[in-house]
Amino acid sequence: MATRTAIKALYHHGNLETALVDAAIVLVREYGPDHLSLRAVSAEVGVSPSASYHHFGDKDALVSAIGNVLFDRLAIMQEKAIAKVNGKGASASIKKFEEMGNAYFAWATSEPNLYRLMFGGFCEINMDEHESKAWNLLRDGLDELAAHGVIDKSARNGGEVIVWSAVHGASSLAIEGLMPPSDFPLVLKSIKRSLGIKSKD
Repeated sequence: MATRTAIKALYHHGNLETALVDAAIVLVREYGPDHLSLRAVSAEVGVSPSASYHHFGDKDALVSAIGNVLFDRLAIMQEKAIAKVNGKGASASIKKFEEMGNAYFAWATSEPNLYRLMFGGFCEINMDEHESKAWNLLRDGLDELAAHGVIDKSARNGGEVIVWSAVHGASSLAIEGLMPPSDFPLVLKSIKRSLGIKSKD
């Protein structure tokens, strides 16, 4: 998590673009995405708005850059969770799949304002064009389940949409106080049931 001192140090070392993105993330985390502006971000870093416009032509360009950074952070959390699972068999592939979903939910509920920026209509991301590491992790996880015979071909086809929509929906409900976070394991069980996932080892 970048501190204001670290952000300003980035700027003084000539990396204004990164400093602006980090400053924007700090502001969104504290105040939500509705009040984000290039002027506020510029003030946070200690530069003039005109200096910021050299890197980001408008607010939408800044938000897109933030979205790329946040998707990478989400993927890193998921990669760390997956790396903790030992083994390479069917049971391990199921456990990794579960931990991937748990990491997504944990990240979303621990960073509600950043999550709202990514998925609340502020950040336009076309998953067909955006090479998201998090999306690729989900794709690879489903491929691994299919390779071990945990799910069949019919369940694998379109599995990304089923899983992401369910985990994303549960995360949004929890963030808005409409679902207790303790209910998320039930969501994971429902996803596994819909995909026909069953223990193999």
